[in-house]
This record gives sequence, C-alpha cells and structure tokens, in this order.
Amino acid sequence: MQWKDVDVDELERLQVIECTQGVVPEYCSPLLALHHTDRPPMSNPYAPHLPPDILWLERATLLGDCMSQIAFGASFVIFLQTMYALYQNQNLKSNRSHLDYILPVYTFIIFALGTAFIGMDMKSLQLMFIDNREYPGGPTAYSLSKYSSAITVVPNACSIVAGWLADGFLLYRCLVIFHLKLYIIALPILMYLGSISMGMIFLFQISRPSANLWSETSVNFGIPYFSLSASLNVLLTLLIAARLLLYRRALRHALGPDHAYSIPYASIAAMIVESSMLYAVSSLLFIGPYGAKSHISNIFLPVLSQVQIIAPMLIIFRVATRRAWDSKTGTAPMTSIQFQSRDGVQHSTRDDADKETGVTQLRLPPQERDRDRRTEGKKQGTNISGLSDSLGMSLESGSWREEV
Repeated sequence: MQWKDVDVDELERLQVIECTQGVVPEYCSPLLALHHTDRPPMSNPYAPHLPPDILWLERATLLGDCMSQIAFGASFVIFLQTMYALYQNQNLKSNRSHLDYILPVYTFIIFALGTAFIGMDMKSLQLMFIDNREYPGGPTAYSLSKYSSAITVVPNACSIVAGWLADGFLLYRCLVIFHLKLYIIALPILMYLGSISMGMIFLFQISRPSANLWSETSVNFGIPYFSLSASLNVLLTLLIAARLLLYRRALRHALGPDHAYSIPYASIAAMIVESSMLYAVSSLLFIGPYGAKSHISNIFLPVLSQVQIIAPMLIIFRVATRRAWDSKTGTAPMTSIQFQSRDGVQHSTRDDADKETGVTQLRLPPQERDRDRRTEGKKQGTNISGLSDSLGMSLESGSWREEV
C-alpha cells in the first residue's frame, strides 16, 4: 500500500500497523502514520495525523508523568525529614529495639523503589517523545512496542513491589492498634496475600512480548490486583480509624469533654486519614477509570506509584518526630499516653523520664484531684479499672500506658 493510496476515512477502520518490527499491538491499531506531504488539509498543519483518541491518550500519559514528578518532589522532602527524624530519635534512646533499625531500612527501600520508577519513567518519556518521535504510529505505538523491554518492566515491578510494602506496613499498623488480635484482621491478611499473588501474575502477564497494561485478554489480572489492593487500603483505613475513634470516645466519656480534646487519639486518627486515606483515595481514582478502560487511568497510575510511598513515610515521620499540635487543630503528640496515680508518686522522677521518652501525661484539674482524694479508695480503683478495661489497656502500679 502506498501512502498516496490511503484514504483518510479508512484510517479509523485499520486494524494493524505494519512497521519495521512487525505488527503493533491491537491497542494502537488505529495508528497509521502518513508522510507529511500526503496529509489532508487540517486546522493545525503541524498537528500529527492521528485519531483524537490516541492524542488524548498521549496527553493523559504526559500529564500523569508530570504529576508523578511533582509527587516525587514531595516524596523526596518527606524522605529526608523522615530519615533525619529517625536518626535523632535513635540518638535519644539508650536501649534500641529492632524497630529502630527496621524503620530506616524500610523507608530507604520504598523511597529507592519510587526513585527507580520515576527515573526510568522519565527515560521512557525521552525515548517516546524525543528520540523516536517519528516512529510509525507515534509515541504511543513506540511505547507499546517496547512494553516488554526493561525500560518498562523495571518501573512496573518497582511500583508493584512498593505497593506490597505499603500495604504490608498498613497491615502492621492495624495489627499493633488491635493488639495482635488476628481474628479481627483475618480478612485483611487474606486480601493481602491475594494481592501479592495477583500482583505476581499480573506482572508476568504484562511483561510478555506483545502484551501491555491495556491488552485485551481473556483474563485480565490487572482488574483483580488493583481491586484487591484498593479494597485492602480502604478496609484497613476504616478499621484503624474506627479503633482510634473508639479510644477517644471512651476517654471523653470517662474524663469529660473538657479533657477529651487534650488526648492524642484524635490526632492519631487524623494522621491515619491524612496518610492512609490518601493512598486509598488514589487507588480508587485509578481503579475506576482503569476498569472502564478510560485514558484517565493514565493520569492517576504514575501518581499512585508515588502516593503509595508517601503514605507510609508520613506515618513514620509523624511517629518519629512525636509532634504536638494544640487542641484547636485537633492534634497532639504522636506518642504514648500515661495516666499517673495521684497517691505516692514521685513527680520529679516521672517528669524527668517523660522528657526522655516523650510520654504525654494527662492530669485532672486541682479541684477534681481534691475531690477525688476524698472519695473512697475502693470506688476510685473501680473507676480506673473500668476505664482500663474499656480501652483494652493494662493497669500496672497505678499507671497505664498504651503504645501507638
């Protein structure tokens, strides 16, 4: 077929493109590049002669990559602050636990995966729009023809592995908050294992020759993988937020509304919403258009690869820094909470220890303390025990502490 013999109306009905490396995948089958001199008159003589649907796909791809680079800038700043906060936190501790070493390693690994993704994604953009701009069918045809090469397989693998790590961290947070009650999070654990299995199969499926993320196959494992991951994020976020809000409600009922605003559980719930909910919403924004086979999914997919890294780093950073916001902003230190016995406690010793550990002490006003001293010891012990039982916390030596 000669270029001059091609009818413009027939371009929309073409099923394949003959190029130097064989048949381009069906996803870009409507693409057929014409010689510049054979183009029909157009409103913009410099516009590529490609179907509007393909041009919209390329715009969405470029927009998503640009937004992911902005998100990477935020990820880079959060990574530096998180690593510095973890380093400072370790210097203040005399006895270090295994978590003091795991969190920095975890933070470095997920950031390295995000950096590898963004670096190779930028290289792919260069190859598409600059080095091979005259490829038959345009940048999209070139990208899909190279989908099984390392320039695409490596960032895809980095994104999927980073998603596993992010989901695993959120699952760990849920385990801690529910005090290792496996019967409560049995379903999330099964969903997490299913997400890993679907992710492996999906990565293998899109890495085969002539395959890509949007290939029309009899079984598309991308839908179950992304659906499981998004559902898991939403479920874990709701479980964690509900648990922390129940803590806040119990303490507010016991201490009264005037003291409830000084407790840290509301701020921890805000921390979960600001970080994990961000991940869950980003997952939903992608899975919806992807399931509908809309090009909008190309905007949210690169952004999701960075958001799933930002979310756990935000949690680690705020826990490591133990920041305290005032009650008007609905925050408090992201640390332990400890109630002291009002009889026979050496406050100077406790105050020195709290300066080192970052423990927040909540004390009643003097009027209430004087009134409580006149109450019977049995009634006082019953009230404290009831509060401890309602919150699922242990009572030891007149004080109780809940680690978050």
